[in-house]
Amino acid sequence: MVYELDLNVQAVIHIHHKNLWLQLTGIVPTTGKKIPYGTPEMAREVKRLYQSTDLKHQKIFVMAGHEEGIISFGKDLRDAGDILF
Repeated sequence: MVYELDLNVQAVIHIHHKNLWLQLTGIVPTTGKKIPYGTPEMAREVKRLYQSTDLKHQKIFVMAGHEEGIISFGKDLRDAGDILF
């Protein structure tokens, strides 16, 4: 979904990091707790966040229903990694 929302995105990083997940939940755009990972519902939720939050500029979101799951994205892997760390 991220690639579809922004044609400038050429890299997506998906990590699991409990401490970072806990720290970022609710601070950066965060999906609903009941939205399961890897589903059409998650794709719709990411689209909703992209359209209704600052996700387009922050380029990072937490998946509240996918414990420890965080996604960052950017023009390349370096950009997506810099946003994440």
